[in-house]
Amino acid sequence: MEVKEGSLCKSCREGKLRKREVNQTFEREGLEVKIDGIPALVCDSCRQIYFPPGIGDKIAAAANGLFKLSEIKHAGGYRAVV
Repeated sequence: MEVKEGSLCKSCREGKLRKREVNQTFEREGLEVKIDGIPALVCDSCRQIYFPPGIGDKIAAAANGLFKLSEIKHAGGYRAVV
């Protein structure tokens, strides 16, 4: 069942879901990456976050790409083109 704006929150069963942009921080081996502006539905009562279908995979791919870029940079393989 798809979750829509204005729906009752499935977690607390009290709040309504509202469109928002959220930020997620990921940590791996002491390194943190933050992704801003992720579209989501957020409960106006308990703040539970619901992502539209497919967004979770895109967020994970973006975070993994940032971690990989950081690994390359710290290994000395990163070259900036000026």
